[in-house]
Amino acid sequence: MVAAWHHNKILFGIEFLVAGLTAFYMFRLYYNIFWGKATHYHHTPHEAPFVMTIPLMVLAFGAMFSGFLPFHALVTSDGLPFEAHIDWSVAIPSVLIGVLGIAIATLMYRKTTDLPSKMANAFGASYKWAYHKFYMDEVYLFVTRKIIFAHISTPVAWFDRHIVDGFMNLVARTVENTSMSIKGMQSGRIQQYGYVFVTGAIALVLIFVYLW
Repeated sequence: MVAAWHHNKILFGIEFLVAGLTAFYMFRLYYNIFWGKATHYHHTPHEAPFVMTIPLMVLAFGAMFSGFLPFHALVTSDGLPFEAHIDWSVAIPSVLIGVLGIAIATLMYRKTTDLPSKMANAFGASYKWAYHKFYMDEVYLFVTRKIIFAHISTPVAWFDRHIVDGFMNLVARTVENTSMSIKGMQSGRIQQYGYVFVTGAIALVLIFVYLW
């Protein structure tokens, strides 16, 4: 964000707004899960087994203390430590926008109120589009099912099944039928093989002598 602040104010504004939105929706999720209404389950919830809990504990421990590791001195391309410092003109507003997002989420979702519904109605169509994820799932399903599957994949599958596989099956049947029709020539009698060999040699000699 520091680079965006110094070189692209529009990009910084987008990142700044997204930081606040991230804090808002994460605490909205937190309040809906841990501060919401009591949920009745068909089966009593239970803690995850250790095979799942231990990796999560390791990740949580790393998340808590990884910031104290001097990565700027360890990860380097030229052997020199990377110069890093905190730009308070960016850090303080980023923290404040995060706190503001948390405060709004607390006001709206810590207790059950009609404020979310009022805000949803106030935004009107914008809220509806955002709620439906800008209809990206519907567009994706339309493109994949109605266009790609119906007009591209289906003809390709038909061509592969009837033309490619059909041609290979035709070759296989032709070879099989030809083999069945000439297998009688493999009698195992040396006299017959010698007769065919001599006859073929004489035929080739006559062809070369009288035609070429």
